[in-house]
Amino acid sequence: MPGVNRAAPRLLLLSLSLLSACSTLPTPAPGASDDVPTVPRSTRPVSPDCAVRSLASQLSGDDLARLRFETFRPALHAQVYANTLAGLLLATRTDLNTQYYGFSSVDLQTLHETWEARFRAEFGDLKQPITAQADPLMDEYVAGVNDEHTYYLDPALLQAFEDQSNAVPTSGPRYGFRLAAVPGEDGAVLTDVSADSPAEEAGLQRGDTILSVNGAALNRGTDDDTAAAARYSAVLAAAATGQPVTLAIRRGETRLSVTVTPRPISSASLPSGHLDGATYVLRLPSFATEGTAQRVHQLVHAAQAAGAQRLVLDLRGNRGGLVSEATGVSAAFAPQAAGQTLEFLDAQDYSFFYQGGQVRASGVCFSGDRTLASIQNPALWRGPLEVLVNKDSASASEVVAQTLQQAGARALGEATVGVGNTATNILSLPGNRGLSVTVARSKALSGQYLSAKVAPTVMVSDDLKALAHGYDLPLEAALAAAP
Repeated sequence: MPGVNRAAPRLLLLSLSLLSACSTLPTPAPGASDDVPTVPRSTRPVSPDCAVRSLASQLSGDDLARLRFETFRPALHAQVYANTLAGLLLATRTDLNTQYYGFSSVDLQTLHETWEARFRAEFGDLKQPITAQADPLMDEYVAGVNDEHTYYLDPALLQAFEDQSNAVPTSGPRYGFRLAAVPGEDGAVLTDVSADSPAEEAGLQRGDTILSVNGAALNRGTDDDTAAAARYSAVLAAAATGQPVTLAIRRGETRLSVTVTPRPISSASLPSGHLDGATYVLRLPSFATEGTAQRVHQLVHAAQAAGAQRLVLDLRGNRGGLVSEATGVSAAFAPQAAGQTLEFLDAQDYSFFYQGGQVRASGVCFSGDRTLASIQNPALWRGPLEVLVNKDSASASEVVAQTLQQAGARALGEATVGVGNTATNILSLPGNRGLSVTVARSKALSGQYLSAKVAPTVMVSDDLKALAHGYDLPLEAALAAAP
């Protein structure tokens, strides 16, 4: 995946989420071989063998909502144990060969052999314990699958994913905003402000540019990349103290001073909304947290109560989340089309859909439907609808955008990441590592495969420099549209 930033934002690339159990691996015998066994590549059968995964018939609604399937791995040779490099390589090749069901044409066996040789050249004996030195190589190895939904998670990324999914409090004080350096300019522009966060309470908004922190200017310097990292560090270091932080900001071309008191907050990114004239702008930064769909329905009710004539659903920078939450969100706008069918390598396929205030699922290996989530007091938006997407909108946000386009909504912005036709599973690896694997191909409920990318009806650049000077071009284009 050349050019892909393999950092924290990728954690939200998911249409499914779960951590699968990793088999306990035996202790090595002294002097034993460190050969990594070959794992046959699975192929999709004509019809599923439902007895192979008997767990499917016993899944609860909560399990299905997060698709908690166990990953069964063959036992390693008696001489290899879990937290070795050999164990890491074997678990990775097993998961890819038995779970991957994307559209990549890469020869996985050749990929595995190439990277086993690379690891031997780098480390020698593969019975060595897993250390941080292995993580960059693993990152490149899994990137070789050439699938944006399939990537490696080191311990920090895995923990961040778990925190985001479970909405646990952050370990230290935080502002509750995302920021980005603007090429060629001083400061850092806010690209998102979380609901109910210290930043929102202080009045900070998307598009505000932080120029200094406690009087220390965030200057660009001569090297954009190095200076950007320094700017992020300065902003975060001030938050870590938990003391009030004075930020000099530019809003449009107006200079302001804002004091924010960071505190531990939830890792979840929840929806928020506000009325702009006759248009209600509903910002949805992620589908990763349970309860997202319920909050969207509440905000749609708020828009209707406020007399909004049009609604803009902002999915920019939304990297995805849970299928159940995405289905529930779509149901607030297009209930008949909300959902998708997921085809798996073992042919044990699932359909997710909305019915009577409930997100439900059906599968070929169990009888009847299962309730995944119930929406209390469901809403239905009937007015004009625009959807904003950009180059960082991915996965579940691409599915929802396509669903709403098919129901008559207009999409504005930039072409999306391009993983809207697949779904993923997060699997545990030895050494407290993780693996995101494309495990399913996505179809609309009508039966057609979804497109990889969302092609906006109206192309508008989501320009950071314009944003930093008070111009949110895609949002302005949506607001300017005739009712």
